[in-house]
Amino acid sequence: MIPMIGAWCPRLTGGLVENVSSDSPLGITGSDLQQLRPALMVKANQKVAAGDILFRDRKRSWITAIAPAAGRVSKLELGARRSLSELEILPEGDAVRQFTTDVADRAQLIDLMIASGLWTALRTRPFGRIPDPSTQPEALFVTLTEGAPGMPDPAAILPDLMDWFTRGLSALTMLSDGPVNLCHPPDLALPEVLGIRTHPFRGGLASAHIHTLHPVAHGGMVWQIHWQEVAALGHLLKTGTIWPRRIVALTGSAMARPGLITAPIGARLHDLAAGRLKDTTLRLLAGGENGSPATFLRPGIRQISAVPHERADHRKGWFMRLTAPRIAALIPNPWDEVTMPPGILAVPLLRALASGDLTAARDLGVLGLIEEDLMALNARLRGHPDYRVLLRQTLDELEATI
Repeated sequence: MIPMIGAWCPRLTGGLVENVSSDSPLGITGSDLQQLRPALMVKANQKVAAGDILFRDRKRSWITAIAPAAGRVSKLELGARRSLSELEILPEGDAVRQFTTDVADRAQLIDLMIASGLWTALRTRPFGRIPDPSTQPEALFVTLTEGAPGMPDPAAILPDLMDWFTRGLSALTMLSDGPVNLCHPPDLALPEVLGIRTHPFRGGLASAHIHTLHPVAHGGMVWQIHWQEVAALGHLLKTGTIWPRRIVALTGSAMARPGLITAPIGARLHDLAAGRLKDTTLRLLAGGENGSPATFLRPGIRQISAVPHERADHRKGWFMRLTAPRIAALIPNPWDEVTMPPGILAVPLLRALASGDLTAARDLGVLGLIEEDLMALNARLRGHPDYRVLLRQTLDELEATI
């Protein structure tokens, strides 16, 4: 029986994929990588080739950022305590770094993924961190489903990338002695790959698949990676060069011409949506209509939503503003329960997060979650408080106790 994750299967974005280019600078901000303390490998006005390392983390050398295109470092701004504020590359020329792809074992694959910036596509469960390569997961999870409306439909995209994808899948088997689980829509045709276990799911985020197949909420560790990053790994292994683009869905109620695009990594979101927006005051978000602000396209952003600006209703008097509840009531209901992975009690967990009760949160399975798992609940509760922030604080505190 095919597991049904959630009470609905989201409507995804399909159709033709339009190629979008940008002559504007490609950028990265310090917030694009987790808790980054950069050791810069480039200087302002320096020329770089596509695939060159721009910086790495001072303490965690496996966290690297690479140039998505050949060009010149046109902007390099540092923040407080020499943190990275923003780095931009003005595309110039076609110089490309060539990687050695003769990979025979786990250590060589790890070195290649670190050098090419692809190691940062992996995430641990629990805690949602970029993994330490000296550790080994009990299993890997590759996600081919989406848990939110409007995301790119793999059925519309994957056939053209199947060669890269299968190469990347095969390589992932080197990273763990445990199983590599490919979780996919049941009607998506996939070739057999040695060492890969396929599991059909009707939608759902990676947390739901992990909870069903290899739960880690009360012990253990697995790694997860999105299928487009697997295709990027396959492209690297086949060509010896990085795949400098990603496929993104343009959606939202203020998007006049929605659809799929393949876009350069580092492009400004406003450049990618230019000519497609409605003539209204709006903002662009990374993710769905409940997503987060972002400046540049980075791997992991698979959807850009244009949403109208919310305007305050000045017709409401002071009495209505004072008496309106600031925080939505936490009342158990079926919708909240099905948006969470199986076995997670939504309302008790939210109460534990809001009160800072680490013991209760852990007992309720918080270690099996990351921020994206609370997106739907957070939107229904209007983000006051922001339970994604509370979840991250809770995970950080629990991680510090280990």
